[in-house]
Order: sequence, then structure tokens, then C-alpha cells
Amino acid sequence: MPPRAVPPQPMQISSWQHAELNAARWMRHWGYTDATARPGGPDSGIDVRATGALGQVKYQAAQVGRPELQRFVGARPYGSTAQLIFFTGSDYATTAAAYAQEWSIALFRYRLDGSMTPLNDTARRIHRSSASTVVPIAAQTPEPAEARTFWQRNWRVVAGVLLLMAPLGSIGDEKTYAGPLALDVLKFIGILLACWSLGTFLIAARFGVGIPLPIRTSRTAIVRRPETGPVTTAGRARVPRPTHDRVTAACRTQQDDLVTEAARLLRTGSKQHHVDKVLRDRGVGFMDRGRILTEAKRLNKRS
Repeated sequence: MPPRAVPPQPMQISSWQHAELNAARWMRHWGYTDATARPGGPDSGIDVRATGALGQVKYQAAQVGRPELQRFVGARPYGSTAQLIFFTGSDYATTAAAYAQEWSIALFRYRLDGSMTPLNDTARRIHRSSASTVVPIAAQTPEPAEARTFWQRNWRVVAGVLLLMAPLGSIGDEKTYAGPLALDVLKFIGILLACWSLGTFLIAARFGVGIPLPIRTSRTAIVRRPETGPVTTAGRARVPRPTHDRVTAACRTQQDDLVTEAARLLRTGSKQHHVDKVLRDRGVGFMDRGRILTEAKRLNKRS
């Protein structure tokens, strides 16, 4: 039997530093065993750091609104999938709760005696996971981008550049280009296209640039031949509906939602680079972000 999880001992919350230390203790209790608070230091919006989770603590009487959560999401390192956990001693606005639901941010409210209360489904799931046993949540989360080495982050770029240069190195190889001249030219063109296609794909994948791949749909017709006999029946053709139509419609609907959200952020005064960062945090590729921002500007001009 694994050991039972013991909640942190009561800790009187009398300052912002005490609130951060209390949040780190609770995060360690929830399975983020290396959670560490840095009271009083520069946090860039992050007060508690752990492998697989980031926490922010607010020691204020005012209600937490949506802008505070937006800044918290923006402070998360690029490419990180760490769980975001927000702590406050007051309460959350309705818009903040809706934004937290959209981005799966766990919302907690702490009391002056150090106790912690989950306020949304994500927070209740984290709080409930340690109710009976100690579960190392960090072991179930992907490795944060900031913990990867330079080679782990950029091996695609190195391999892509080598592939782009590989066709030039094959020039003059007598075994590869044994003649005649026309055949050698075709061989070089084939090697060039293969290496450049794969190299471009690897470099684009490193920087999150989406490469649209055309998908052709084929419709197969099953035709019955006319029967021989006194009565001849006309053949019937059955054309199945492509199954990817629903997927295409879903992708188009999701992109329309992103355009609407980007247009709303631009109307409310958000800068274009901030909206671009929000889209990037959602996993939208470079080319798709440009199209979404362009459509959002057109939508605002029409309205």
C-alpha cells in the first residue's frame, strides 16, 4: 500500500511571502514534490515553480479578474505544458472562472489559517488526487521545454540543414552518376527534391510552422452490370460519403472560433503581438496565426 497523503500542517497567512510558502507546501502535497517558492524575488508572474506545474499567488482583498489569469498564461515559457495553478485569498470574477475553464487553470482560495479550497473542476481534480494516496503528478506530465538541452530543442534544425546541403555533396560521385547525362540529371533532381523536402519539413516542425498537405478524396462507385435475360435492369451506383468531411468542418469551425476570439481581443485593446502569443500558446502554427490575425482585422473593419 502506498503511503497516505498527509495535508500540510496549519500555517498562519500573515503576508504575501507566507502565502507563497503555503502554496508551495500544498503543491508538494498534491504530488509536485519539487515545488519551490521564491518570496520577494522577481517572478515574471510565476511565484511557485515545480516540474510539471507553475503557481501564482495573489495576496489581495480585491477580486481576481480575467487580466490576471491572462498575464499568468503569458508568463508560462513557450512550449511548456506545465499545469497552471492560481491561488488567492479573495475570490474570482465570473470572467476569470470562464477563462480558467478554457485554459484548464486550477483555481484555489486559501484562508488565513493556511487551508485550501478548490473552486473549479481542474482544482478539484488536483486536490482529490492526493486525498487517498501520494501520486507523483510530475511523472505523468511531459518534460518542460525549459529543461531540454540545446541539442534536444534544435536537432531538427541541424538535420534539416545537413539534408539541404546533401545534394551538393553528391556532385561528382562516379558511382551515383555513371551516365548517360540525361539519367544523371534526373538522378540529381530526384535527390535534390527528396532531401530538400525532408529538410524543409524538419526545420518547419522545429519552429512550429504548419505545412498544409493536400488530401485528395476518392469516390468509389460500385456499378452493377445489367443482368442478361428477358428483363434487363439498369445498374445502380452507390457513392459513399467521405468520412473526412466532418473533420474538415470541425477544423473550419475551430478556426472561425479563433478568428472571433482574436477579433474580440483586438477590439478590447490587446496588442497584435499579445494576441499572437495567445494563439501560439494554444498550439497554432506560424502560418495559421498570420491568417487568423488577418481575418480578425477584416472582421473588425466590417463590424
